[in-house]
Amino acid sequence: MRCEAVLGVLTAANLVLLLGIGLTQVLPATAQGGMGILRGSAFELVDPRGRVRAIQPEVEGASETVLFRLIHPNGQPSVKISASMTGAGLSFVGGDDESYIILEADGPESRLKMVEPGGREHLVSP
Repeated sequence: MRCEAVLGVLTAANLVLLLGIGLTQVLPATAQGGMGILRGSAFELVDPRGRVRAIQPEVEGASETVLFRLIHPNGQPSVKISASMTGAGLSFVGGDDESYIILEADGPESRLKMVEPGGREHLVSP
């Protein structure tokens, strides 16, 4: 009888351990509270299909230049944002790849360039 009691206790202990381990595996992971920081020299945002949708590459030879690209599903950069010690710029490319807008400030100069399909161009500067 004593052997059966020991086996019953061991079986109950195993069941408790098994349930405890099983519950910890099933519970979803939750983020820690507070503000997180992501640090790195470059990053890519990738969609569920593995295509790069946004990229902030490391620009070789220009350690003070930052470039950020938002990429259309077909792989074409649609929005570019750049900044350096001497200037900054934005560019927006249309889906046809022939129309685009460039807004640029380079040192004391600034300009807005708009290009439509067929090469028709309009430049605005002060």
